[in-house]
Amino acid sequence: MHGIHGGRSAHLDKKTVEKVIQQLDSLTRYNGSPLLQRGHPYLPDITRDTKEHLCQILSKNSDLGQNQYLQVTVYSLLYKTEQCIQTSLVPSGACAGQDYLQVMRTLTKLSLIFSHILCELRALFPGGRYQGNIYRVTKLEASNFWSLAFGSRCLVKWEEFRNGLHPVHNIEAGPLESALRSTMDLTCNDHISVFEFDIFTRLFQPWDTLLQNWMLLAVTHPGYMAFLTYDEVKELLQGHIHKPGSYIFRLSCTHLGQWAIGYVTSSGSILQTIPHNKSLYEALNEGEKEGLYLYPNGLSSMHNLSSVSKLNPNTVIQVTQEQWELYSDMDSTFEMCKICTDNEKNVRIEPCGHLLCDKCLTSWQKNENTCPFCRHQITGKEKIHIASPLKQEEECAASAALASTSESFIDEEEVDWIRNRPLPPPPRPPALPRFHPSTYISPTPSAPPLPPYPPLLQTTLSQRMKLHAQDIINGGHN
Repeated sequence: MHGIHGGRSAHLDKKTVEKVIQQLDSLTRYNGSPLLQRGHPYLPDITRDTKEHLCQILSKNSDLGQNQYLQVTVYSLLYKTEQCIQTSLVPSGACAGQDYLQVMRTLTKLSLIFSHILCELRALFPGGRYQGNIYRVTKLEASNFWSLAFGSRCLVKWEEFRNGLHPVHNIEAGPLESALRSTMDLTCNDHISVFEFDIFTRLFQPWDTLLQNWMLLAVTHPGYMAFLTYDEVKELLQGHIHKPGSYIFRLSCTHLGQWAIGYVTSSGSILQTIPHNKSLYEALNEGEKEGLYLYPNGLSSMHNLSSVSKLNPNTVIQVTQEQWELYSDMDSTFEMCKICTDNEKNVRIEPCGHLLCDKCLTSWQKNENTCPFCRHQITGKEKIHIASPLKQEEECAASAALASTSESFIDEEEVDWIRNRPLPPPPRPPALPRFHPSTYISPTPSAPPLPPYPPLLQTTLSQRMKLHAQDIINGGHN
């Protein structure tokens, strides 16, 4: 690729960006091309949105040449738009049979790559302004690794990335390295961005066995399909329509960082689903138990994923003695979900790390997909267990186990949420029944009519509610 694969650093200027925008604009007008199938991702729509986002970036960033990510991405787009234009211009009658299928496959893969580039641009340039240096990797351990290895940079060459990852996760040279590179490099530019790293670590969690998980799910598993669209999944599963339980899985192009599973139902129809807030091995294991996912790509051999289900040690959160005492003084506990105050916290929102119960998160996500405490976008959740403080005599024996647990803390954003939430109104007195004069019966001394609560009692109830709320506020903790 000119300026990237040529081994030399290319300077980026406004003129080059404008040239890419022009070529993207020409691709948006290929709606009538017989080679383009109307499905997602639809190339003219993707290139139109990419063009608009680049225009936004161009209008809000004066010094383009200093941004390495933008340099690499623009020159990658320049190469790929030229390739796409040349492929799309092939006359419909110029190729037939296998050649025609190859042209179609090339355009489909390019449409997926363009879709990935657009998602990455939106993630690192939200609203057109660069924020790649503060992009938050979803998984805590993965985020810590990237910060230690590459700092605030959002893009590194593959060789540098490989050398940084190798001491933590051994990467064997040869075909396996090439396969890993093709899985991670979604935008196909010989670099790994923090966004692509985030996607990969979400797909192949947990971190401790990251590459083993990738081997089991993407290298040796017959159900994995790379660079496949929704329509192609349906077409492929048509070959197994008489074998219910046949399934394949791929990266979702509409929800990057999540898996899409297509399968043949017992009635012979083909469905596709995206499992939310759970890892792929959990979804496949649950689907196998329910009789939905039985035959990967129609094969009768079962695929054991038990080694992927290793418990992440960071899912255990230890409550410190100080926290225990503070919440006891407030007549509460650290473990209690602060939204419902009924259930224990058992999930951690990703990437912000706030804790609450799964029931409240599920209910909240019916209308919102941002954290109720900090309003950061929710990209996933992780099951956690909060351990109570160990007794004094047990601490020495458990010190080694505690060393692997994540550090717990008093969350200031949750505290602010408690401080600012509206106070509940005082309880209203029961309403008196309405009497009609014709039906009025004088009360007997043994059953006098109940009057409304006296003003003094109403004031007392209101004060008690405010005092209770003030106790929580004065505690200064969640």
